[in-house]
Amino acid sequence: MITVQSVFSVITLEHTWSPMLIGGMSSKKKIIKVPCPAVVREYNKNMGGVNLLDSLIALYRNKIRSKKRYHRLMFHFIDMTIVTVWLLYKRDCSSTGMRKEEQIRLYTFKSYIAESLCKSGKNLERKRGRPSSTIAGEYEEKTRRGPTTPIPVPDVHPDATAHWMVMDEKKGRCKVPGCKGTPKAKCQKCDAHLCFTSTSNCFMRFHSE
Repeated sequence: MITVQSVFSVITLEHTWSPMLIGGMSSKKKIIKVPCPAVVREYNKNMGGVNLLDSLIALYRNKIRSKKRYHRLMFHFIDMTIVTVWLLYKRDCSSTGMRKEEQIRLYTFKSYIAESLCKSGKNLERKRGRPSSTIAGEYEEKTRRGPTTPIPVPDVHPDATAHWMVMDEKKGRCKVPGCKGTPKAKCQKCDAHLCFTSTSNCFMRFHSE
């Protein structure tokens, strides 16, 4: 088979906007100087955000096998939206002085969104006013003191949807911070052991705060 390789010249606005500049490029492990139109240099200089967005989307892309183009287009828009929101989250964390080790990674960020959309339902009616303490807040303080078993994201356990109590074969530490009970009862959806006795109703507190 014979292949034909054609060379095309790229026409830019170099003759109408700014002179030629000398730029460096890598060729065979050497840096060589080549003429570069200023308009091309400015374009590459301001393309960082677009290139960053494309590279982050490619890391954890929602792969869907479909011949319908609008399916792939829709999922691409979803990926683009999630990555943009994550970049805004990173910017807000940096502005508040949060360390990079404490910030949520992109993969975990997308997992939280997927878990919330899959499990989230109708919310319970909560008391008016700002609560003095919540399960999520107390659990966050507990994780700072040492390793602990993870619990569902805050949007899942108070959604009042399909939280069935089941009995486990083995006992487990109650997931409500401050409770030292080791019940066999657990929430099937949250996969969390919770006390449910006449004196301690951690099951209700866990799913209402």
